[in-house]
Amino acid sequence: MDSRLLGWGGRKWRWTAKFALLACLILSLRPAFAGPRPSPSAKNANQAITSKARLTLRVYNYAGIDSASLASSEKVASAIFASLGVGTDWVDCPASRRKVRAYPTCNSDMGTTDLVLRILPRPMAVKLHHSNDSLGFAQTCSESEPACELNVFYDRIDELATKGYRADRILGYVIAHEVAHVLIGPAHSDEGIMRGEWTSPDLQHISLGLSLNFSTDQSRKLRLAVLRRAATPAQEDLIQANLIPR
Repeated sequence: MDSRLLGWGGRKWRWTAKFALLACLILSLRPAFAGPRPSPSAKNANQAITSKARLTLRVYNYAGIDSASLASSEKVASAIFASLGVGTDWVDCPASRRKVRAYPTCNSDMGTTDLVLRILPRPMAVKLHHSNDSLGFAQTCSESEPACELNVFYDRIDELATKGYRADRILGYVIAHEVAHVLIGPAHSDEGIMRGEWTSPDLQHISLGLSLNFSTDQSRKLRLAVLRRAATPAQEDLIQANLIPR
């Protein structure tokens, strides 16, 4: 066979192979460009709003609970709200006014996502004239009002502890219950964490680390309430347009 023909055939095969390789490369890249892609601005706007779903609680431990137990209760409440997509930050503040200067964060201005939690001993609780069965109560305030207040009657939680229930876990659930009243109003439900009065099985569930949940509707309302408290007018428009995952 003519060597020139063999050389031409070899060059032709090499060019064909290169073309086929290039075509495969182009085809392999097509899925990355197929279909519309979300614009960076829309994605960033959504992330900016969801990251705003946070509450800060300034804690005034007038009942004198030991720090380890209080931290455990705060962790329980944080886990409850984390399951809704709501973050919580805790600021332990002094029970004595003489120590306020040593806690500059507790002296700073408060916004609509800042709540005040007061854990009260019996002498302070009785002055509030609430039901003897109540474990706490929350202030009714609008979403534009800063520093809304919730109170927990720790002596009643302490009494439950004498019956074998976990005081630290119950306190965490009471905090979550009262925070929910601040966010979505005074209504109770027939079951779950927003029941008006927890039953013995409820308290047993809490003490054993089993979930006592918000309803689906309550969960949605709670998260949107936090977002509205944190939102600027532009972000509020996006919330109303249902661009926030629920």
